[in-house]
Amino acid sequence: MIYLKIEGPKSFVFVETKNTSLKGYTLIEGFPDLGLAGTIGARYIVDKLKFEQIGFVDSDLFMPITRIANGVPLHPVRIYASKKDKVVIIISEQIIDNKMATSMARELVEWVKKKGISRVISTSGVKMPQGKDVYAFASDEKSKKVIKENKIEIITEGVTSGVTALLMLYLKDNKIEAFCILGNARNNADYSAAAEVVKTIATITKIKIDTQPLIDEAKKLEVAISSQLKNIEDQQAKETRVDSSQTPMFT
Repeated sequence: MIYLKIEGPKSFVFVETKNTSLKGYTLIEGFPDLGLAGTIGARYIVDKLKFEQIGFVDSDLFMPITRIANGVPLHPVRIYASKKDKVVIIISEQIIDNKMATSMARELVEWVKKKGISRVISTSGVKMPQGKDVYAFASDEKSKKVIKENKIEIITEGVTSGVTALLMLYLKDNKIEAFCILGNARNNADYSAAAEVVKTIATITKIKIDTQPLIDEAKKLEVAISSQLKNIEDQQAKETRVDSSQTPMFT
């Protein structure tokens, strides 16, 4: 195993269980966000194209909750790669809240630089009831050309937040080609938006993937992921109540 640790007040440890060269690869980030389009889509690509897990991210900041699959626990943030497609995917099944966002974004960019990854595709969601199925924005003018060439609707004005916002900002500061693909989410776990995100990623990266089965498979993912996030939210609320009850009261 190779441990890449970036020192800081809120450090994350990138643990590589397989020593894989990622030079020139495209990184797809699938952290939970509005509609879960990116998380569902990234997980679909991993499963459908049989990406190999090459590592995970560890941190004391993560909630003590993990998913069990095939009888064994999984790390909440995992890294997968495909040598054939030269794509690496990072998936989180925990919400990257504001306490973690800055450190996660900074240290992920540092890891991208260390590994020689040449391009990053972040994913997110947007709510535009009468709008297009998918939107995008870029880290810089050079990256914006890729969006225009692929005829993706560009968000020219607006506000973004959370780990995606900081990730895109730090990628811009480091002059790394990057764009964020946003599925137009109409549901809390929107598999239709996920399918559009996957289609767009496939167009940009040239990977060959059939998105038709995503609609059926994502219905199952919708239930599973929503349940996982609900458990995390309940645990966070429980811990908040415990902390509050232990706070001394003065009159």
